[in-house]
Amino acid sequence: MSAPVRIQSPGRGIWFEDLPEKLSKAAEAYDLPETGDWAPLDELSGGTLFEGIEVYGDSAVIDGKDLVAPGTVYVELQYAPGSDDATSFHDSFPARVFFKVVEPKPGQKDVEIERVEVDTSSFFE
Repeated sequence: MSAPVRIQSPGRGIWFEDLPEKLSKAAEAYDLPETGDWAPLDELSGGTLFEGIEVYGDSAVIDGKDLVAPGTVYVELQYAPGSDDATSFHDSFPARVFFKVVEPKPGQKDVEIERVEVDTSSFFE
């Protein structure tokens, strides 16, 4: 098993100046609740609402064959929604955002998110 390597490392050919911004835009467009990645968050309450995802593109790495950036997923956890005992609170969880660099046109680089792994273990501590 090899250690992750920063994407900005010389000779990798992956890094481009707009990568952090394009990764953030891709995260905004990624419909997390409509993917299988949502399951761990959905299990935390009777009504988990997605509030957003923040991705730290400057800290992206190459991990084996994967391009991965750390991130944070923000949610609202609702309990007994619609009842007199309804309560909710906001929480956030660390995530690993897996992505790929694509070239929709020659010389024009963009980013697509492939999946998001959310670590909900802190909820159970």
